Amino acid sequence: MGDEVRTWAADVVRQSAAVALVADLERRRLAAEVMDHGAVRARNPAGEPDMNDPRARALSPGLRQEVVCRTHRGALWWWWVWSGPDRRALSELEPLCPAADIAFAGERIARVLAVPFASSPDEASGGCQ
Repeated sequence: MGDEVRTWAADVVRQSAAVALVADLERRRLAAEVMDHGAVRARNPAGEPDMNDPRARALSPGLRQEVVCRTHRGALWWWWVWSGPDRRALSELEPLCPAADIAFAGERIARVLAVPFASSPDEASGGCQ
């Protein structure tokens, strides 16, 4: 198999994993979207700043997390994307789990984005707030 075919196949697998992860996150009441090359950006709507408070909007980006699907030890894995130590630093990557383990990845992301004491009608149902 040629390098172009391998690259194309890896991109298809990454995109498929990203679509599956977005669906899992949405079932957990998180907003999520597929970005380029197998990246997923998730956010918790309960963690968004008050739209009527300009200071809160300026100071708080809300609860957001990005993960990317990349090769790790010969297999595709989800990687956490963490900001570097300062604004000029590159993002840092940390292995999360194998890409095939969508439910585990979704649960871990939901825990990072949880707002455990948010008052919401969905709180009693155990939704990720």
